[in-house]
Amino acid sequence: MNSLKNMFRPTKPISKNVSFKPDELISNSQKLMLELGIIRQSANGLYHLLPLAQRSLDKLIFIINKNMMDIGAQKISMPLLIHSNLWKKTGRLNKNIEDLYLVNDRKSKEFLLSPTHEEVVTDLFSSDPKTYKQLPLMLYQVGTKFRDEIRPKLGIIRSKEFLMKDLYSFDRDQTSATFTYNKVCQAYEKIFKHIGVKFIRVEGASGMMGGNQSHEFHYPAEVGDDTLLQCKKCGFGMNKEMSPESVQCPKCFSTDIEFTKAIEVGHTFHLGTFYSSALSATYSDTDGTMKPPYMCSYGLGVSRIIGASVECLSSQDVIQWPRSISPFTICIIPAKEGSIEENASLNNINSLYNHFTEIFGDDIIVDDRTHMTIGKRLIEAKKLGFPFVVVMGKKLNETPSLYELYEAVTNKSEHYELSNLINYLKQQCLDKI
Repeated sequence: MNSLKNMFRPTKPISKNVSFKPDELISNSQKLMLELGIIRQSANGLYHLLPLAQRSLDKLIFIINKNMMDIGAQKISMPLLIHSNLWKKTGRLNKNIEDLYLVNDRKSKEFLLSPTHEEVVTDLFSSDPKTYKQLPLMLYQVGTKFRDEIRPKLGIIRSKEFLMKDLYSFDRDQTSATFTYNKVCQAYEKIFKHIGVKFIRVEGASGMMGGNQSHEFHYPAEVGDDTLLQCKKCGFGMNKEMSPESVQCPKCFSTDIEFTKAIEVGHTFHLGTFYSSALSATYSDTDGTMKPPYMCSYGLGVSRIIGASVECLSSQDVIQWPRSISPFTICIIPAKEGSIEENASLNNINSLYNHFTEIFGDDIIVDDRTHMTIGKRLIEAKKLGFPFVVVMGKKLNETPSLYELYEAVTNKSEHYELSNLINYLKQQCLDKI
């Protein structure tokens, strides 16, 4: 039985080793997640993800893995330490050194802590002979990335160390690469629709990745660093950094443009043969000639999606999770110790938990801090954003026994008999499948 009493949630939200600068932007999600013991800051731009955040993260990774499996992508893990020679061969080491963490080993060999893995995965591809029959090939991982942010802010939305899902595809030619690119972008849209937070896809700048085409996925939010331009006439959208002076749609030339502040949560790149040519990666085509594969890369800011989701949906005092990645779907609040309904609560808690397990699996937590009043625990459950809270209160002693059900999405409570409660929650579960 998952217990809130035994869960590790530090009572002091800020470590004694951390201090905020007066001009540092503290986002609402950062404030809530720190105060409620969901994350904890270790140093500037570095965070612990505590048990509740980790459960949310695990759910998100499950969603990602399912959608990647559906399109035939294969999951791997690549080293975080990258020999700098790979980046020297592509020329990227000279262009972006201010964002990199460079380290030397005991033999003075230079490595970098990876911010992205285009060179590494291309080197992996080139290490074994490939034929056209093995293409397209899609390899992805979910792992830690490092970026020396000049100004880390907004908690886990913009940090120096973060979790990213990065996918790399290899194709025979530009036509097949475009087909793969569109297939992965469609899978990304499915992921974001499953998560359940409003998102916007726009054209973006390729930046340090290179290539001739890229798209960005954003969550609209006032604290976001990006400004999106969206044409109200034809629907075309792009990041303002692509055309900072433009107030006209490049597609239909309309001047009816909407500006939206947003947080980037995903980015895709059509890379062409830049990396494969630079690192001598080739495949054998139908006529036996060796050709460089066409590549694309695709990134999702996994830990950033968690923070940005909370930022977009929550109020000033209460977290609201997308139900798909809420740490727990149901919180059960038993009666207070010494209350008149305590015996009925003790007699029914295991049965109630087992009924819910049949519907929601391990997605249930019990707030067994029964030394606290039901009211105080309900207030905290609301702040933590559990989608459903079942309270074993005074009406448990009535005939028939009644359970209070609070729903976060409606901010309302209703009382149910046990059978009706179970049927209602079953339906709620089915509605989200």
